[in-house]
Amino acid sequence: MLDLERILRDRGYRLTNQRRVIVRELEGERHLSAEELYDRVKGEHPELGLSTVYRTLDLLTELGVVRKEDFGEGYSRYELSTERVHHHARCDECGAVIEFNEELMEYLALQVERETGFVTDWHEITLHGRCAACSE
Repeated sequence: MLDLERILRDRGYRLTNQRRVIVRELEGERHLSAEELYDRVKGEHPELGLSTVYRTLDLLTELGVVRKEDFGEGYSRYELSTERVHHHARCDECGAVIEFNEELMEYLALQVERETGFVTDWHEITLHGRCAACSE
């Protein structure tokens, strides 16, 4: 569990109710768009507008609390940043996003470094295809 209040305070921000609500929702569900996030919280938190959701996601992304992902849908999806490296497989039929860990990807980055001297700071891999349900 991340110490959101400390992260915000160290950068000169306060932990507002809106920020807490958005992070709590992302803890329970991964890869939400801003609109999906807004739809999930607006019933219990009518004071939270869509523009507030966007501004909060931008701030949390800038602070490294949230990671912004682009799965080629024309809009961004968001997830909490973790120390755990993972990659994504996206179903092009139903839009499902599946996370996976694959040591082969880490090996590939190291191999590229050995062969070319290119040092990878980070990498992002998204596989596109059909999930098990859509493949049937």
